[in-house]
Amino acid sequence: MGNKLTPEIRFPGFTGDWEQRQLGEISVKVTEKNKDNIYSETLTNSAEFGIITQRDFFEKDISNKKNIDGYYIVHPDYFVYNPRISNFAPVGPIKRNKLGRTGIMSPLYYVFRTHDVDKTYLEYYFSGNGWHRFMNLNGDSGARSDRFAIKDSVFSEMPIPIPSIEEQVEVGNLFTELDDTISIRQQELDTLKQTKQGFLQKMFPKKGETIPEIRFPGFTGTWEECKVEDIALVSTGNRDTQDALEDGKYDFYVRSPKIEKINSYSYDGEAVLTVGDGVGVGKVFHYVTGKFDYHQRVYKVSDFKDFNGLFFYYYFSDNFIYESRKYNAKTSVDSVRREMITKMNIPNPNIEEQTQIGMFFKQIDDTITLHRQELETLKQTKKAFLQKMFV
Repeated sequence: MGNKLTPEIRFPGFTGDWEQRQLGEISVKVTEKNKDNIYSETLTNSAEFGIITQRDFFEKDISNKKNIDGYYIVHPDYFVYNPRISNFAPVGPIKRNKLGRTGIMSPLYYVFRTHDVDKTYLEYYFSGNGWHRFMNLNGDSGARSDRFAIKDSVFSEMPIPIPSIEEQVEVGNLFTELDDTISIRQQELDTLKQTKQGFLQKMFPKKGETIPEIRFPGFTGTWEECKVEDIALVSTGNRDTQDALEDGKYDFYVRSPKIEKINSYSYDGEAVLTVGDGVGVGKVFHYVTGKFDYHQRVYKVSDFKDFNGLFFYYYFSDNFIYESRKYNAKTSVDSVRREMITKMNIPNPNIEEQTQIGMFFKQIDDTITLHRQELETLKQTKKAFLQKMFV
């Protein structure tokens, strides 16, 4: 572990302590106003998405066109501090304008341009939380609990760790490559999800039809249709059972398959569950191995009779909400009754075709899970580097 002016992780070839400069020594506060309304695109600083247009963030313009002449001009690569706090930014975010064009921002923001520092390095420094301690020691949430209060003169005294420009560039390049990889993995994940949704629409017959648009080779003929009650048992946990009364266990939730606490309503076979009311109504889960809990608000579809559980799950999860509305006068499903499930129509091709379709979607889901895990690993790696590669 290095001293306080040496990062824990460092590129080979770089030695010696980092300098510590004040923000005001490497930046200038921008107070240039939008006189004569030269610029009209209002920007906002989002803790999650960075600097984006106000219209993209709020889906409409919030600023008053009559007063934007008093807004600050934000050129490309200018930095902006937003005092609004959130879970993503407990002392408010500092972001860089990477839109490649000039916009304007409310004078409530602190806008600054930098010099004698690599902008990418500084951008990633502000992505971490090393500067939060200074903010917490020198400011507070102020009169409004959603805004952080700190004087401009104090803000400009924020200490910034500065290595050589060569090391700054190396650090910035590493995080840029990480972000590029994260972006690619996110796009791949989104594409997989869209692909799955497309197949769900094409590998089951459309309403009023008996043959799907896409089919595995070797399968022909029309699909029959049956009701859920004909091919499976629909049940729910009963809070009034004697076991429950003796155990005194009343807080039951649908959770992941890896459940340590098992109560009298646990089930360890293959089943499809749907939340009947409350938060998450209509959500569908599939379990094959491992135990889970269910209760009077969670319906369990199990004991399939000559019917593939995976096939049922993928059709059921994509169509259940729409089918349930036939039994509900409201425009959305606020609650689900057992008869809604038992009377639901479901396509019934032969078991071999069901099995192939179920396994096909299971393979897509497994791939989605793998990509999601890889993406999360990359995000955690970036988070760890942000903590260890800055002083």
